[in-house]
Amino acid sequence: MISLNAKQTIIKLYLEGVSKRKIAKEVGKSRNTVDKYIKLFEESKRKDTRNLPITEEIMKPPTYKKRKGKKSVLTEEIKTLLRGYIKDNKWKREHYMGKQQMKMIDMHEKLLEKGHSISYTTVRNFVNKETKKSKEVYVRRYCEPGYEVEFDWGEVKLEVQGKIKSYSLAVFTLAYSNYRFAVLYQSESQVCVLDVHTKFIEQVGFIPTVFTYDNMRTVVKSFIGKEKAITDSMKNLSDYYQFKIRLCQARKGNEKGHVERSVEYIRRKAFSSHIAFTSIKEANDHLFNTLEKLNNRLHHEHKISHHELMNKEKEISSPAIAPFDVADLIECRVDKYSTVTINQNRYSVPEGHVGMYIKAKVGAEKIKLFIDGKLAAEHPRNWGLHQWIMDINHFLKTFSKKKGALGQSECLRQTPTKIKTLYNDYYIGKEKEFIELLLYVRENNNLEKVFSAIEELKKIQIGQVTTERILFLCEQSPLKINIKATNRDETMDQSESNMKAYANLFNQTEEEGVVHCG
Repeated sequence: MISLNAKQTIIKLYLEGVSKRKIAKEVGKSRNTVDKYIKLFEESKRKDTRNLPITEEIMKPPTYKKRKGKKSVLTEEIKTLLRGYIKDNKWKREHYMGKQQMKMIDMHEKLLEKGHSISYTTVRNFVNKETKKSKEVYVRRYCEPGYEVEFDWGEVKLEVQGKIKSYSLAVFTLAYSNYRFAVLYQSESQVCVLDVHTKFIEQVGFIPTVFTYDNMRTVVKSFIGKEKAITDSMKNLSDYYQFKIRLCQARKGNEKGHVERSVEYIRRKAFSSHIAFTSIKEANDHLFNTLEKLNNRLHHEHKISHHELMNKEKEISSPAIAPFDVADLIECRVDKYSTVTINQNRYSVPEGHVGMYIKAKVGAEKIKLFIDGKLAAEHPRNWGLHQWIMDINHFLKTFSKKKGALGQSECLRQTPTKIKTLYNDYYIGKEKEFIELLLYVRENNNLEKVFSAIEELKKIQIGQVTTERILFLCEQSPLKINIKATNRDETMDQSESNMKAYANLFNQTEEEGVVHCG
């Protein structure tokens, strides 16, 4: 048998004018073999083979006769069974049961159970041939300014307060300008979806005509055949802002390709090198700054920034209206701990309302408690379970009566670090004085002034920081010097007066015009 390379060598040498004898010697074949392939070559040149399905035989590799093998195990019965499995899979995909399809390994096992002797490879080859699809053709979309915005979620892992946790990245992308907007949440619940919509519309200042989603549970309530029912909350939101809802086909992420790419792009640009934050607010601030930079980059087609393109969309679109109130309004009962339970977490209520029913507005970020129609308390929303969210200011009168309970209370544990440090440094065993100080701060809203007074006491090296001394300094007006006055005696008199007051407060003695700190 002659190889393809030998055939090509014979023709090459023949075209170079080498004699048949030398060609035969060169390739190691007989003169008759050389004559045969030269003759075939010359005959092929006299034929028009352009429209023939195969090339001339002279340039084809040698063929081999197949041996007679065993009869194929892929019988008509097996083919019928496999086609039935393929048909069942198609039905499941159409009825949103794609995760329950049979895999090829499952089909092979079924055939073995039925007593058929067949290899997995044979099954795989047949199924692949039967389900072979032509490559999908993508349609280039034309995006009108202000017409469409796409929404999707992404996952981000961040280190917040030393703990690594997964957060949900809510992303909007305007189809025309590719302007991006995103917010981090601790949940993908309905209230978070509604909240990010109000934030997005408030940010861009207009309402796109169409909002595009995939089949997320917070948007699609149910499937009735091929029809999809929108959730009541999303229906209310779209009615309020007057936008239309478009849903993508199942497993067709390319139908909202702008936001699909944006999720990956924003996550990489914002959090690939910076993942540690003190709070989710700090993480969102970082995200906002990153988006500002990204939106000020040039659009690849329009050659102006995404932000400028968004402003053009704004000019021809419906303007934004007052934000939609996304919070859920619920009624809850104040328990014996002066707390209410919301989504398995407890939030403190100002004392004096045990047993009462009050209203709560439950938002994505805040819990607002109302008593007799007035705002009584506000807490950051906790997305954990069985957590206590306490404000020590809600229990000051109670602690005045139960001073011994303060030191080991959940309220003190959740108090800001500066206040806990103040208690630990100066007020252990003096809980009554500490409560008096907190009552003063609550009534006057002057916490920073209190800490400034403490720093002043430390400077003048007074032996003990007490509530009495702190309050005295807080109540003192700052020394005001009349710039117009040139009388030095007046200034000295005022200074002396202040020093006497300090002396009286700190039990100091005045000797020969010199104040000595005792």
